[in-house]
Amino acid sequence: MREELQAAKEFQARLKAERAAEELRLEDEFKEKLMQKFAEDERLEQMNAQKRRMRELEHKREIERLWQDRLMVYNAQREIEEQERIAKKNEELRQMSIVQLEKQRLLAEHQMVLQQHHPKASAMYNSQS
Repeated sequence: MREELQAAKEFQARLKAERAAEELRLEDEFKEKLMQKFAEDERLEQMNAQKRRMRELEHKREIERLWQDRLMVYNAQREIEEQERIAKKNEELRQMSIVQLEKQRLLAEHQMVLQQHHPKASAMYNSQS
């Protein structure tokens, strides 16, 4: 009976050691799998961070391109407005010149009548010519 008890005790000790070894193996396996998972997650996170940085750079380039396009349109509009302003000013000057020439022509044409009715005005208009 003592031998049986001794054998049972040894059997229980072996069983306990086997369970402890199995638990240790499972724990190591679990930890290794978690380390692999965390490493994979870290790798994916780094890839995502790289993709995010690339997208940010792409967005910045697109923003710069759109700004340059808008700036070109703005500058072209300003140039057109400036040309229109110059053309309008030139047209006004041309019209003023025509009016002045016509005024002088009319004064010269009707100078006799002006001298008869208003000699001072006639003299004033003659001095402007």
